[in-house]
Amino acid sequence: MTFRYAPEPESTPPRERRTSNGVGLAALIVGIVSLVGSVIPLVNYASGFLAMVGIVLGIIGLLLRDRPKGTALGGLILSVVALILSIVLAIVYTVGIASVIGDAVEESRSSASPVPMPEPQGTGSPDDGATADDVTVSYELTGTVPTVSAAWSDRLGEVFSADEAADQPLPFTRDVVLPGGSEFDDERLILVGTGSAEAGDLTCRILVDGAVVTEQTSSGANARAACVVTAAEVRAAAG
Repeated sequence: MTFRYAPEPESTPPRERRTSNGVGLAALIVGIVSLVGSVIPLVNYASGFLAMVGIVLGIIGLLLRDRPKGTALGGLILSVVALILSIVLAIVYTVGIASVIGDAVEESRSSASPVPMPEPQGTGSPDDGATADDVTVSYELTGTVPTVSAAWSDRLGEVFSADEAADQPLPFTRDVVLPGGSEFDDERLILVGTGSAEAGDLTCRILVDGAVVTEQTSSGANARAACVVTAAEVRAAAG
């Protein structure tokens, strides 16, 4: 009887370790791009999603067998940092943009307040041609701001003019003459004061014979107070 022995199985060669990791390289590239984008305003909103893609690619690259892990690990770390930065900076940029928009709205509201200062249409002293029916009006600015820039209507009637003065110490006063005659009753006397950059209080007043016809107060940096009355209100206060 003849015995036959089964042939020994051929030995399999050891699996070669690959020298590249395509998924890890992709994770590294995505991580770098998302990290750069995370510090750019508005772009960082999208870089957060890109960073999450880099995190997924980095994890997959680490899980692949017989592949180098360095690029995958680097891509994962960069993507995590980019995701954190994009979230934090998105909040910072959003708050900053909202603050800028709020300041612009406040500035627009201030500039839209009803204190028009007409361009000078003539010149002349308030006392030229004064009559018994004329009313002397006093403008006054007081407060705690160091200096003030003032603008006021200094003549009404057929010839209207406005005047202004910058960097004036307080208290600031000026007298103007309202001409007699009811034909000017719809015209307005205007006093506007704008304080310096230092915070403080600023009050404007329009007076007739020492009696306050109108008074307004403003506070803060660049405080702005505006007083407006009609000629009819001035005549009523004068009696």
